[in-house]
Amino acid sequence: MKRALLVPLLLLALAIAAALLGIIATGAAQPGALVPVSPLVTWGIPVLRALHHLGMLLAIGAGGVAVLLMPGPAGCGADAVARRSRVRTLQGGRGAVVRLGAAGSALWSAASLALVPLGALEAAGAGSGLPLWPLALSTALGQLQLAIAVLAGLAALCMALARSTTLACWGLAFAGIGAGFLGLAGHAGASLEHTNAVNAMAVHIAAVCVWAGGLLVIGLMRGAMGEEGETTVIRRFSPWALGAVIALALSGLVSASIRLDSLGDLLAIPYGRIVLAKTVLLIVLAVIGALQRRRLGDAVRFRHLALTEGVLLAVVLGLSIALGRTGPPVAQVIPPEGELRLIALAGYLPPAEPFGVASLFTQFRPDWMALALAIAMAGLYTAGVVRLRRRGDAWPAVRTVPFLAGCLAFAWVMSGGPAAYGLFRFDAHMVQHMAMMMIVPPLWVLGAPVTLLTRAAAPRTDGSRGVREWVLAALHSRYARLVSTPPVAGILFAGSLVVFYFTPLFELSMEHHLGHVLMTAHFLLAGYLFAWVLIGIDPATHEISPVLKLITLLVTLSFHAFFGVAVVSATWIIAQDWYLALGLHPLEELALIQRRGGSIMWGVSEVPTVLYALVLVALWTRSEDRRARQYDRKAERDDDAELAEYNAYLESLRGRG
Repeated sequence: MKRALLVPLLLLALAIAAALLGIIATGAAQPGALVPVSPLVTWGIPVLRALHHLGMLLAIGAGGVAVLLMPGPAGCGADAVARRSRVRTLQGGRGAVVRLGAAGSALWSAASLALVPLGALEAAGAGSGLPLWPLALSTALGQLQLAIAVLAGLAALCMALARSTTLACWGLAFAGIGAGFLGLAGHAGASLEHTNAVNAMAVHIAAVCVWAGGLLVIGLMRGAMGEEGETTVIRRFSPWALGAVIALALSGLVSASIRLDSLGDLLAIPYGRIVLAKTVLLIVLAVIGALQRRRLGDAVRFRHLALTEGVLLAVVLGLSIALGRTGPPVAQVIPPEGELRLIALAGYLPPAEPFGVASLFTQFRPDWMALALAIAMAGLYTAGVVRLRRRGDAWPAVRTVPFLAGCLAFAWVMSGGPAAYGLFRFDAHMVQHMAMMMIVPPLWVLGAPVTLLTRAAAPRTDGSRGVREWVLAALHSRYARLVSTPPVAGILFAGSLVVFYFTPLFELSMEHHLGHVLMTAHFLLAGYLFAWVLIGIDPATHEISPVLKLITLLVTLSFHAFFGVAVVSATWIIAQDWYLALGLHPLEELALIQRRGGSIMWGVSEVPTVLYALVLVALWTRSEDRRARQYDRKAERDDDAELAEYNAYLESLRGRG
């Protein structure tokens, strides 16, 4: 046990040493010219960051290992119910892994909390005498760091109190959200290419947590898993590690392209040399990961490779801390005043081409992470179809084509004309809104992705839960039963429009990247839920009357159209302060653009209504035909016993008469 605890302490010391050496190499340790820097800031923040990262890795790594990777406990024989019960009550090594995640989350929360006043001390300067906590919480960075501390604390609470994998999964979810929030801090949050910088940093951090966190926990908890359990965990961890490597490469490439002017900077300046060293180490780690997948049956060799990988990862984390403490060497060319205002507010300039129908399909402003997500979804879906067909199972093209079309539509919505103009014009935003709620989700729903997942992914036979089992558990939960009723789905789909557009939420989503991400997620999820309830091919939690579906469709989309009329008739400008701050259009033109956006919502909603109705009627007819065939087969098996019983009942009534 002492040896197991010694390993993370040594890795932590190595990460701190690498961070401090990197800070010295880039000159970040030198005294500030304008604001006197406290030594507590210069040397304390890197140490706290190292503790912060260690706790985050333990939280996400332990949560992922316990919830997704560990096999079911031995000793239950063929009793699947007993095996599942023992998994859900965290018996055996699973409980120890979850408690490790709780300790890591608590360390993460404490380090995040300590970083809040140090950030204010760095901004105020040594000897300023200003109150640190009020100063820190008056800034977006301080509020963000406090939010991360709260999320890490919630993760620690869930994992500490967990007596089942469900509560441990909630702890993992809180930890994942907290890790995503880190993308908003540091250079990513202040970059001119704000959207791509923040998204890339969030993906980068998540990938590191999956890879390094999983590796660290597997190495620490070998004794709790047992030799057979360790082999199973390593085999299940391998594809997650491969995906994390790909995500690291992509997000690192995007981040480097934003922060460096040219490839020559990789050798010419200290910041670039640290980026290059980090890149080389990550490539070496990828090679070691490939060797690990070939050594799954050799536990000794795997442990040696894992230890080597852990040392290199500690150095990489230290270099990452150093980069976070060093200003990126991007050449600053001051644009004209008008362009500078737009860049400061939106992060990029609007297209030079006037907005119109043609420009929606000719303009391209890439959101690289959204494009990667669309490609990944299409690739995983195609891989599932190929797996089914290789084993001789059929999967109709009438499902494959809509899903792939939905991925293409999602890429267009996030990187095409709607995204290029969406922050600058209300009518362009409304095109994006309509596509997110009424074009992309129905196409995904018609692809039946959950059915494909359940058929293509091998089910767990040891009582544990993988992605397949967790998806099915979520779909059969009480919450899913509630929100999948047509009235609730309709209210979430249409009722949220009033809350979003007639309150400050819309303007906040324009001003803050996090608000924009939440807006996108809400539109996609609400649209998917509504489409799944009405025309879903994937199995539902309960049977819904087609008549109720049709009534919900007509009422909901009618309200959607009337809301468009309300926007057209509005006597005020929605998000007026935001559009006036941009300074692109006067008030009279903003009113015209808003009326055009309301007309788009009003008019475009009619087409999906007709398409929804046609698909709903087709599915209704097919369902009735299926029931008729089932009834005929039943009658053939029992010689029409039900009809004979009914005739006998009628004869008995006639005899009484």
